[in-house]
Amino acid sequence: MMSLSWIITSMLLIFLILIHNPKAQNVAGQTQLFVSTRSSEATLNKLTWMLIIMFFSLATYMAIINKLE
Repeated sequence: MMSLSWIITSMLLIFLILIHNPKAQNVAGQTQLFVSTRSSEATLNKLTWMLIIMFFSLATYMAIINKLE
């Protein structure tokens, strides 16, 4: 069950990293015209960091469990 959660987390993490748009941060005037873009980028960053933490936590947990067995 844990390995399935780890695989799903890794797939979601790859997807979120791929949909990040680094060019959107440097466009002049974008923060004034498109407020929702900024909030969606912040939400995307929070989700990405949450999945990174889950990914490494699950990987560490599975490594400890496998070593104990």
